[in-house]
Amino acid sequence: MEQLSGDDAMPVSDLFAFLEGNWLLSRTINDLRLNTPGVMNGQIAITRQADGQGEPALKYWEDGELQFGDYRETVHRSYDFRFPQAHRARVHFTDGRIFHELDLSSGYCEVEHLCDPDIYRGRFQIVANDLWLSNWNISGPSKDLILDNRYQRLP
Repeated sequence: MEQLSGDDAMPVSDLFAFLEGNWLLSRTINDLRLNTPGVMNGQIAITRQADGQGEPALKYWEDGELQFGDYRETVHRSYDFRFPQAHRARVHFTDGRIFHELDLSSGYCEVEHLCDPDIYRGRFQIVANDLWLSNWNISGPSKDLILDNRYQRLP
């Protein structure tokens, strides 16, 4: 996948407007402990929702097909994005716990989430009006994963 950095990033002043819509997702997964590659291909719907706190909010809903060696499964994931400012979101798990902050005003952002005993380190980059990337390095006593994600806006 593409190398993420702030060098070629496209700044976004209105992250809410940028994210809202439907996206095609391509994910590669590299399990470094098992030396096993995987892929997940699917779609994402990012839609407006009421957050009950007066902040603009989006619901992120991911559906896809996961393939890891001979293993195949349909997978789903959901997050809530709340926007205290136009260029910055707080990303929450569906149970309300905060996952990470996301500020793409420069077009690039690095985040970290401690999910004891695991650490999730993420990088995000806006490439164009219809393309963004993310990369996650997940490490812990039983995990050593790299996830590379490519999000292409659907027409």
